[in-house]
Amino acid sequence: MSKIDYKKLKGEALFYYFTTDHPDKDYSSIVSMLPYATMDLDKAYSILERCIRENKILIAVYPGEEKTDTSGMEYVGSIHDGGLYIK
Repeated sequence: MSKIDYKKLKGEALFYYFTTDHPDKDYSSIVSMLPYATMDLDKAYSILERCIRENKILIAVYPGEEKTDTSGMEYVGSIHDGGLYIK
């Protein structure tokens, strides 16, 4: 089985890779919340592509859990019981 160079993927193919084939299933679940945070599938694809280009990651932050400093992060949108950020 060959390894996928996800940095060459765009749009739906990139989203599909991260939500189904990515080895880190915790991160896959965070990426799967991106369309809910943006309320726009095309915008979600664009943000995911930007994260890859800029070597950034998505972070799910939930109030009441550990204290996460979001001051240096970019807010994407709300998710169930929390918020999604780019770090």
